[in-house]
Amino acid sequence: MKKGYPWIDRMRIIAAILVVSIHISPFVQLNPTADFILTRVIGRLAVPFFFITTSYFLFINGYPSYEKIKKTIVNLCQWYVISIIIYLPLMFYNHYFQSKDLLFKIIKDLFIDGTLYHLWYFPAVIIGILIVLLLRKYFSIKLSFIIVIVLYFIGVCGDSYYHLATQIPVYKDFINGLFEYMDYTRNGIFFAPLFLMIGAYIAENKNRLTLKGNSVLFVVSLMLMGLEAQNIRFMDVAKHDSMYILLPVVSYFMFQLLIYFKGKRYEDMKNLSLYIYIIHPMIIVLVRMIGKIIKMNIIIENNFVQFIFVLILSIGLSFFANQFIQGSESYEKDNI
Repeated sequence: MKKGYPWIDRMRIIAAILVVSIHISPFVQLNPTADFILTRVIGRLAVPFFFITTSYFLFINGYPSYEKIKKTIVNLCQWYVISIIIYLPLMFYNHYFQSKDLLFKIIKDLFIDGTLYHLWYFPAVIIGILIVLLLRKYFSIKLSFIIVIVLYFIGVCGDSYYHLATQIPVYKDFINGLFEYMDYTRNGIFFAPLFLMIGAYIAENKNRLTLKGNSVLFVVSLMLMGLEAQNIRFMDVAKHDSMYILLPVVSYFMFQLLIYFKGKRYEDMKNLSLYIYIIHPMIIVLVRMIGKIIKMNIIIENNFVQFIFVLILSIGLSFFANQFIQGSESYEKDNI
C-alpha cells in the first residue's frame, strides 16, 4: 500500500467542484447568502490549494533537482497546450480571432490571462513556480517571503480593494498601467507566488502545530476572511473578488490540516480533478446548448439544476477519460 496524504487527494476533487460552483453560482436563486459563502469565501480556497499542493510536492525533498523542475514545468505546459486545443472551437465560436490587436491579445492571454477564463491557472502556476525557484535559489526564505507578499499586496489592491486603493493617484496610474498588459492581477506574478512559497515553506519546515491548535486557527481565520469578503462586498470596492488579505493565512492552516493525516492514497483523484477543471466550461456550454435545443429552460435558467447537470457530466466524462488514458498507457507498456 502506497502511503501518502489521503485528504490532499480528497481535497483535489472538492476543490475542482468548488471551481465549478464559482463559475455557475448554484445557490444564487435559492439562497444568495449561501451562494456568496460557497463561491466567494469557501470557493476562493480552491486555486490556492492547487498552488500550495504543487509546490509542496516539488520541494518535499528540499530544493528540487533540474530533472524534477523540468518534469513539472513540461507536464504543466503539455496540459496547457492540450487545454488550448480543446477550446479552439469555442474560441472561434466566440470570435476570439476577430479581436482588435490580435497578436498582442494572443501573447497576453498565452502568458498571463489564459486563452479562456479558467485557463489562466496554467501560465500562473508556471510563472509562479519559476519566480519561487529563483527566489529560493538566490535569496533567504525571509527575503523571499517579503518579495512575494509585496507582489500579493499589489495584486490585492488591483483586485478586491481596487476602488479603495485607486483613491491614491500614484497607485491608480500604476495599477491602470498594469491593466494595459493584463486583465487581472490574479495571475502568475501577483497571485500565485505567495501560495507557491507557502507550499515550499511547509515542505521544508517539518514543525507542525497540534491538530487542535491548527483546527482552531483555520476556523477562526476562515470566519475572519468571510467577514473580509462581506465587507468588501458591502463597501463595493472590488474590481474582482479573487484575492483577499486573509486568503493566504486560511490556505496555510487548511493545508497544514490536510497533511496531518497520512494513509492510503487515492491516486486517481489527482487526474480526475485536473480533467474536471479543464473540461467543465465546455460542459457548461454543452448543457446550455442542450437546454435550448430540447427547450428545457430549467437547465438554462435554474443555476442549481444546471450545476448538477454540469457536475454529473464533468465527473462522468473525466472518469471515462481517466480510464481510457490509463488503459492506453498500460497497453503501450505491454507492447514495448
